[in-house]
Amino acid sequence: MYKKILLAYDGSPEYRAALRQGAEIAEFCKAETHLLAVITSSTTMPIAGGVNPSDLVNEEQREIRSYLDEGVERLRKRGIKAEGRLGYRDPVDEITATAREIGADLIVVGHRRRNTIERWWRKSTSKNLLTVSPCDVLVSFLPSDFEDD
Repeated sequence: MYKKILLAYDGSPEYRAALRQGAEIAEFCKAETHLLAVITSSTTMPIAGGVNPSDLVNEEQREIRSYLDEGVERLRKRGIKAEGRLGYRDPVDEITATAREIGADLIVVGHRRRNTIERWWRKSTSKNLLTVSPCDVLVSFLPSDFEDD
């Protein structure tokens, strides 16, 4: 059985579904639970004149922190003691490093369905995670009848 579970979370419907599934497993296994939200730096994006890049980064950090706090609160409402943490690297690198650091037995991530161009343009976190993960990975798909709790 799983003793330590790492849940990646970004507040999206796909990751809320994954959070729910991870919570169910954590409850069943009575597993130690960690929630990770990753800040991907906006400073690498082109920025219009007159915009302060540090303001964008600070706003992004506040937004991701609020998602993380919301996720931890969702888990606590279910009676799951969870530790939340922020990551700052590439999501795949951050998830695998955190899993190794905490000795996770299971990583739970959500998956966004993308069209052909989106798949070409953007790297799939869940797909890449499967090739480098130090433990089992549950990739959650958003069910068509998903209702947020």
